[in-house]
Amino acid sequence: MASSLENLANKRMGYSSFSFRRNQTSDRKLPEQQAELIKHADQSVAKAFSMLINKDEDDQMEICGYKRSAAKTALTYVFVILTAGLLRLIFHWCPHWFLKAKCNPCDITQADFVLITEWYNDKHKIFHVKPLTLLTLDKIKKKQKDDEKYCDSDEDVSNFSVHFADGVFTEVESLLTFTCKKVTYIWDHSKLEFIKLKGLDQGVSSETLHGNRGLSKSEQYMRRMVYGANEIVVKESTILTLLFLEVLNPFYIFQIFSFVLWFADNYYYYAAAILLMSVFGISMTVIQTRRNQRNLKSTVHSSDVATVLRRDPNDSEFKSLNETKVEIISTELLVPGDILEIPQHGCIMQCDALLLTGNCILNESMLTGESVPVTKTPFPNLPDVYYDEKEHARHTLFCGTQVIQTRYFGNEKVLAVVLKTGFYTAKGGLVRSILYPPPVDFRFEKDSYRFVALLAMIAGLGFIYTIITKVQRGVPIGDLILEALDLITIVVPPALPAAMTVGRLYAQTRLQKKQIFCISPRSINVSGSIDCVCFDKTGTLTEDGLDLHCVVPISQRQFETEVKEVDALPRNTFVCGLVSCHSLTVIDKQISGDPLDLKMFESTKWSIEDLEVSDNTKFNMIFPTVFTPPKDAGAVEGEEIGVIREFPFSSSAQRMGVIIRKLNSQHFEYYSKGSPEMILNFVEKSSVPENFSEVLEKYTQEGYRVIALAHKELKLTYTKAQRVQRETIEHGMTLLGLIVLENRLKTDTAPCIQNLNEAQIRVIMVTGDNILTAISVARDCGIIRQGQSVITVNSDGGNPSQIYYTLTNTKNGKLNEASLLSNSSSIVSLDTVESQIAANNHNQNHPPLPFNNYRFAMTGKVWAAIRDEHPELIPKLVTRGSIFARMSPEQKQQLVQELQGLGYYVAMCGDGANDCGALKAAHTGISLSEAESSVASPFTSKNPNITCVLSIVKEGRAALVTSFGIFKYMAAYSLCQFISVMILYSIDSNLTDIEFLYIDLFIISIFAFFFGRTEAYKGKLVKETPLNSLMSFSPILSLFLQLVLLVFFQVLSFQHLVSTDWYEPFNATAKENKDLVGCVENYTIFTMSGFQYIILAIVFSKGKPYRQSIFSNFGLIGSAIALAIFSVYLALDPCEFLREQFELVVPEDFNFRLYLLAYGAIHFVLSILIEVFFVEHCVFKKLRYKYHNVYKSKRKFLAIEKDLSEDTKWPTLTSNYRSAASPSTPLPSCTAEIVFENKKFDKNHVLNGFYQQQDTPSSAPNSTKSTPSYNPNRNKLRNLENGFDFDQFQSAVSIMASDASFLTAEQSTPQHIVIDAAYPNHLQESPPTSKRIRSISSNSTDPTLLNDVYTITNGDILNGLKPNYEMAEFETS
Repeated sequence: MASSLENLANKRMGYSSFSFRRNQTSDRKLPEQQAELIKHADQSVAKAFSMLINKDEDDQMEICGYKRSAAKTALTYVFVILTAGLLRLIFHWCPHWFLKAKCNPCDITQADFVLITEWYNDKHKIFHVKPLTLLTLDKIKKKQKDDEKYCDSDEDVSNFSVHFADGVFTEVESLLTFTCKKVTYIWDHSKLEFIKLKGLDQGVSSETLHGNRGLSKSEQYMRRMVYGANEIVVKESTILTLLFLEVLNPFYIFQIFSFVLWFADNYYYYAAAILLMSVFGISMTVIQTRRNQRNLKSTVHSSDVATVLRRDPNDSEFKSLNETKVEIISTELLVPGDILEIPQHGCIMQCDALLLTGNCILNESMLTGESVPVTKTPFPNLPDVYYDEKEHARHTLFCGTQVIQTRYFGNEKVLAVVLKTGFYTAKGGLVRSILYPPPVDFRFEKDSYRFVALLAMIAGLGFIYTIITKVQRGVPIGDLILEALDLITIVVPPALPAAMTVGRLYAQTRLQKKQIFCISPRSINVSGSIDCVCFDKTGTLTEDGLDLHCVVPISQRQFETEVKEVDALPRNTFVCGLVSCHSLTVIDKQISGDPLDLKMFESTKWSIEDLEVSDNTKFNMIFPTVFTPPKDAGAVEGEEIGVIREFPFSSSAQRMGVIIRKLNSQHFEYYSKGSPEMILNFVEKSSVPENFSEVLEKYTQEGYRVIALAHKELKLTYTKAQRVQRETIEHGMTLLGLIVLENRLKTDTAPCIQNLNEAQIRVIMVTGDNILTAISVARDCGIIRQGQSVITVNSDGGNPSQIYYTLTNTKNGKLNEASLLSNSSSIVSLDTVESQIAANNHNQNHPPLPFNNYRFAMTGKVWAAIRDEHPELIPKLVTRGSIFARMSPEQKQQLVQELQGLGYYVAMCGDGANDCGALKAAHTGISLSEAESSVASPFTSKNPNITCVLSIVKEGRAALVTSFGIFKYMAAYSLCQFISVMILYSIDSNLTDIEFLYIDLFIISIFAFFFGRTEAYKGKLVKETPLNSLMSFSPILSLFLQLVLLVFFQVLSFQHLVSTDWYEPFNATAKENKDLVGCVENYTIFTMSGFQYIILAIVFSKGKPYRQSIFSNFGLIGSAIALAIFSVYLALDPCEFLREQFELVVPEDFNFRLYLLAYGAIHFVLSILIEVFFVEHCVFKKLRYKYHNVYKSKRKFLAIEKDLSEDTKWPTLTSNYRSAASPSTPLPSCTAEIVFENKKFDKNHVLNGFYQQQDTPSSAPNSTKSTPSYNPNRNKLRNLENGFDFDQFQSAVSIMASDASFLTAEQSTPQHIVIDAAYPNHLQESPPTSKRIRSISSNSTDPTLLNDVYTITNGDILNGLKPNYEMAEFETS
C-alpha cells in the first residue's frame, strides 16, 4: 500500500475535459508553486495521525489512522480466550476499543483502518471504525475480467476519473477511499486531506455541462468503480443477525447469566417464566425492527432502465447529440456525466439530473409534499454561469420525482446530464437522514442505566458481605458462591427490560386505536416530556387548498374596489393576466398545476384549449397552449390568448412570468406574478398607488396570501421572444393589481393550540409561506396569544449583515398603540412601548399586559444570516421565536436542533417529505402523511389534523409515569427481597424456592403485567410535565423513604419475633438437608415482605393528572385485592397443603400473626402518606420550583427567558426598514436633535422613555414630536469642561453644530447638536462606552464635560444615552 501511495503522491496527474475526450498533447503538469507547496505539506502531514473532515460544516468529524499490529492482535485474542469471550463482548459494545487493542496509530495515508469520531451538540460522541480501501488499476482489470456484464467492450481500462473541483475530472492511477454513513471520502493530493466524493453539482460551468457529449463504455465503467452503483440500498438484516444483536444487549446478557445461575440452583419455574417473558420481548423488538427495515427498503428501492448517449472514442467532437448513438442500460449503471434521454411517456427519476434540452413537467411530491405539477426548463447555456442546486432548481430533475410529460422541438431529444447518483441524490440524502438520525438525548434512559449501576454496587457490597460472613461460619465454597451470586440477581432485577417493554406496548396499542401508529415504541416515553411543539403550516394547521378571496385592480395609481366575482370584470389587461400567467397544463384531458394557479384560472371561467397533437410538435406551434373566453353574449372573436413562453416559478426568484400574444394583437406581451415585495422591484414607480403598503399590510395581517400582477408590452420578434432572458425584459412594467387568496384553518387547529398553550407547551410555526401570512395564521390559531406583540427580526443583507427589530402591527387595529412608531423614524425601547400599552389599556376589561410579552418572527433568509454571522443571538431568538417563515427543510432541522440544545424536548408535526429531516431530528416526530415522511417519523397519524399531538403527549406522559412507576417498583421489590435475604442469611436461612417463585412469578409478574394498563388521563393537559430523570430529587427521595419503611418494618417484625418468650433460634447445622430452610424467622420475613410488595405496587401506581385513577385499572386492583386476601390467609392460618408447599413454620402465637397484619396496615398508611402528601405535594409541587436555580439548570432556555423578561432595553426597536410588505419604500433619513438644558426636561416625550425606571411606567404621547413641557425640579446638568471634539465621532456618524452659540452651565437657551443618521448608517459596531464630547467653546472659561455617550447604531437606532445625564430631550425631525 505504501508504495502505491507513494506513486500516487508523486504522479504527474493528467487532466481531461468534462466530456473525457483525450487531450492529444502531453499531460499537463502542476504549476511549480503548487508542486512546491505539496512537497512541503507532505513533510508536515506525514507525521499527522489525525485530521478533520468536512471542516467548519455541520457534519465535521475527526479521523485517526490505525495500522494492524500482529503482536497486539494475538495478545488481544489471548485475553478474549482467558475471559471466556467476555472481553470480546465488551469490544462488541465498544468497537473503537477493539480497534485500539489490535492496531497502532499511524499516518492516515499508511493506515488500514480509520477511527471516525463525530460530536452532536457537545453531548454525544459517536465512533465509527471503517477500513481504508486502495483502488488500483490491477484490481479493476481483474474485476473486469470476472464481471463481463459491466464492460463487454474492447476498450482498454483507463485511469480512474474523479471530480475534485471546477467541473474538471482528474485521472489518477489509484485512489484511497473509505465510506462512512453511505458517503464516500477520497484522498485529495492537492489538499492532502480526505474530501467528500463530489458529483457535478458544485462549481461546474454552463459551458462545460452543455459541452458534454456523453461517456464511452470504458469511461462509464471506471466512473462507476469510483462512484459505485446508482442505487439506494437499505440493508435488510437477517432474523438471525437481529436476534444476536438484540440478545447481546447488556440487559439480556445479564439475564442469560441469571438463567444459568437459577438452573444451577434448581430454580426452574421462575427461570422458565422470565425466559418466556424475555423471548416475548426480544421477538417483538426483532419483528418490529425487521418490519421497519423492510418498509423503508420497499419505499426507497426503485430500479428501471434508461436510455443514455454512448460516445464512441473515435467520434468527432463536433458530432451533435442527436447523432450520438444510444444504449439502453439499467439505471443502476448510471454515473455522473452520463447523458440521459427522458422518455416521452415520462418516468421516475433514478438520479439527480440537469435538463439540457426540452421541457419536462414533474410531480415533486416526494420532496415537497405537494402533488403539484412543476415545469422544468433547460439550463441556460451562458458564459460565466455556474450550476448551483438551490438557484437552478427549476432546471434540475431530482431523484424520486416523477416526470409526467415532456415537450421538445421537432425531432430534438429531451436530454439531461446526470449530476449525482445513489445516496448523493436528493432522495439519497433524505434516506441517509432517516438511517442516521441525530441521537436523541433522553435523560430517563441514561438515568435508568445509572440506577442499575447503583443497584449493581449495592449487590456488590452484599456479595462481599455474604462471602465474608459465610466463610467465617464455614459454609461450603460451592454453596457460598451460589448464594453470593444469587444476591446479584436479586438486587438487579432481570425481569426489568421485559416489564418496561410491556408498559410501552400497552401505550402503543392504545394509540393504534386512535389511528396513530408508532414504529419506535421507545419514542412514546420521550413524548411524555415534550414541552415544545413545532408545526408546519400548510396542510398541518391549515387546509391544503386555497380559495380566491378577491382581486384588487389598480387604475391610474388608485386601487379600485375589491372584486369577488372575477368573471364579472371587463376583459382587460388585468383579466388577461389572470387567464394566462400561470403554469397550468392539460394532462390526460385534466387541468393540472399549482392549486393557487388553478383557483385563479377557474375564477375567470375561461378554458384551456390544449390541441390534440403530439408533444414534439407543440414547440413548433406558435401557441402551444391557447386560452379561450367563455361563450357568452359579450364574447368577441379574436380574444383567444396563446402562451409563447413560460418562466417557471422558483422560490429564490419569488415570481413567475409568461410571454403571450392575443390572437388579434400585433405584438407580444409579458405578464409576471409573484410576491408583492419582489414584483415592486420591476415596476414603474408611477404605477404604484401611494397607499400600496397600507392596502397590502391590511390583507396580509388578516391572514390572506397576496400575489401581485404586473404587465409589459414587448417589441420582439418570435425568435427573440423564445431566447430572451427574464432579466432582460423584467423592468419598467406596470402594476396591474393584487390577487388575494385565503388559506383556512382546520377546524381542530385552534382548540388544540389552546390546549397546548394552557398546558404551557410552547408552540412554534415553521413554514415555507410568507411571514405576514404566517403571523396572521399564528394569531388566528392562538400561537400568538391575545396581548402578545410580535417583533419581526430583519436583516439588511449586508456583509456582515445588520440585524434590526420591528414591532408588527396588531391585527384588526386592536392595541394598535403597540406600533406607536410605525410612521416615525424614531427609536424606542421595549419598556416605553409596553408602558404605553399598559397605560392605554388601564381602563379596559382585560387585565394589563405583562411587560416584555413579545414573540419573534423571522424568515429563513434572516435565520441563515444570524446563524452564520451573529450566532450569539440564536439562543435569545430561539427562546422567544414563535414564527419561522420561508424555512428550507435543512433550516427546519437546524431549528429543531437549536431548540434541543437549549434544553427543550421538541415534537415536530408535519405532512411533507420536506419535513423529514426535522421529523427525524426531533425527540418526537409526528407525520400527518403516509408518504415518505411517515418512514422518517416515529409516529404517523391517519387523521390529518393536529389533535394527534394531544393524544401522543397524553399517552407519552402516561407511559413515562408508568415507566417511572415500574422502574421504581422493580427496584424497590429487588431491594425489599435483598433486605429479606440478607436478614435470613444472617442466620443461615433463606426464602424457599416456592416462596421465591410466589413472589417473583405471582406477585411481581402479575403487577408488572397490569401496571401499564392504566390509561392516559382523559382531562386537559396540566402545566407540569412529569419528571424525566430517575436521578432527580423526588424519585430518589421517594425510593429512599420507601426503602426506610421496608427496612424498618422487616427489622421491627424480626425483632418482635426475637423478643417473644417462645422464640427458638434457627439452627442450620441441625438440618440434614441444606435446602430445608423453613423456620419461624422465614415465616416472619416472608409474610411481612409479601405485604410490602403489594403496598409498593399500589403506592407507585400513580393516577391523576397523567393517568386515570388506579381504580379504573380493574386488572391491577383485582390482582392487588386477591393477592392481599391470599397473603392475609397465608399469614393467619394457611391450610396444611400450603404450609407444606411454602415450607411455612407458622408460630403458635395467633397474636403475633395479628401483629404482623397490623404492621402491614400501618406500613400501607405511612407509605401512602409519604408518597402522596410529602413527596408529591410538598416536594414535587411546592419545593420543586422554590429552590430551583434556573441558571444551573440543564434547561438553558429557562435562564434566557428569565433574563429576557427582566430586560426591557433589548431588543431596541425601529420602524423604518425594508419590510416584507413594501421593501421598496424609500428609507427616510433620521435626524435626532440632542438638546442639553440645565433646568428643563420633558419626561413624557417618547424618546425620553429611555430614562424611565423599569418600575415607573410612562405614558408616551401619540405623536412622536411634541412641545417640551419643562420641569424645573429636575436635577441640574453637569458642568462642561472642554470644547466639542468632532473627531471622536466623525468615523461613526456625521455631526454638526446647528447653532454657533456655546453651552455653559449658566445658559438657559437650549443649544442643539444634530446627529444625522441617514440610512444606511456608517457604524458597523457599537463604539466604546466612554466617549468624550466636548463643546467648541471660545466664550467659556469653564467648559463642560459629558461622559458615556453612545452614537447611533443600526441605521436609525440611537442606542441610548445613560440615564445619569437626566437633562436631555430628543426630538425627531
